[in-house]
Amino acid sequence: MATAKEDCDQKLENALFDDLLQMMLKVKGSGSSSHVRFPKKKDFPAFTAYRSSSQSLSVNEVVKFDKIWTNNGDGYDPSSGVFTAPLAGLYHFAAVVMSVSDATLYLSLYHNNAQISSSYLSDKGFKTGTFDVALTLNKGDKVSIRSGHKSQSIYSASSNYCTFSGHLIAI
Repeated sequence: MATAKEDCDQKLENALFDDLLQMMLKVKGSGSSSHVRFPKKKDFPAFTAYRSSSQSLSVNEVVKFDKIWTNNGDGYDPSSGVFTAPLAGLYHFAAVVMSVSDATLYLSLYHNNAQISSSYLSDKGFKTGTFDVALTLNKGDKVSIRSGHKSQSIYSASSNYCTFSGHLIAI
């Protein structure tokens, strides 16, 4: 003979199992389609921009990736070189930069006015550096790549050596 406690435990277990099964069916799409929403591409901020030519930079100047391949959500402004988050969430940013031959290049990735990551390139020939970061942004936060402590130049040409990308990972 089952006790009241065992009856209650079994009923609770069955109810939890039923709830879990219903949630799985909704996610899988077997349930009512009104419970499943697939986001549209335009709902996810994402951009990739590149430098079409070299750029001379003064101290703390923003690198302007002046040409755009993708700009979902219009968060990246090629005239300023700044990405402004249209939505709060977790974002991934990546960049590739190239120094002028036989010159030093020091750049940093900034979140608002906070320096997050830096790339220092020097030595003979052309050198490339990269940035690869995940940042939690609030709506309106800004991300940019800026020059370092002295005047310098970033190299690019028709082969698009310098790129800057970012996209929303999660809300």
